[in-house]
Amino acid sequence: MAKYSEDERRAFAELAGDVGLARAKRELQYPSSWSTGKKWCEEFGIEIELDELKAKAASFNSFYEETELRIIQQDLIIRALELMDDTNLTPAELDKLAATIKKATDSIQMLRGKATSRTAVEDTTDVDALKLYDDFQKSRADGE
Repeated sequence: MAKYSEDERRAFAELAGDVGLARAKRELQYPSSWSTGKKWCEEFGIEIELDELKAKAASFNSFYEETELRIIQQDLIIRALELMDDTNLTPAELDKLAATIKKATDSIQMLRGKATSRTAVEDTTDVDALKLYDDFQKSRADGE
């Protein structure tokens, strides 16, 4: 377990107050856990806006359960959206980001027990109408 100075903890907390815990952790490459970063923010009286899901997951302090997996997927989406702001993004890079967002969204849907793909119902009205007409014509021919 790494030991961090008060200055390092304060720098993290102040950055997290501006950009959020996940981004501060990414930029500074420390601390190793989200809950440690949250604790440092509390230590220095810095309020971090947390959604209810993250706060609940952190309080349970269990990893890779359904809640944590959803948080990971949501963080992937947030990071992909941040990267989409790059004006030098190539079409291939944009395609990769779109695929990342789709995969993360599908994973969230799967964890919620919802469909991850949709197949459109084929409109058979024309085919059904032609079949009825053919059947009608055949029955008329048989009746004559």
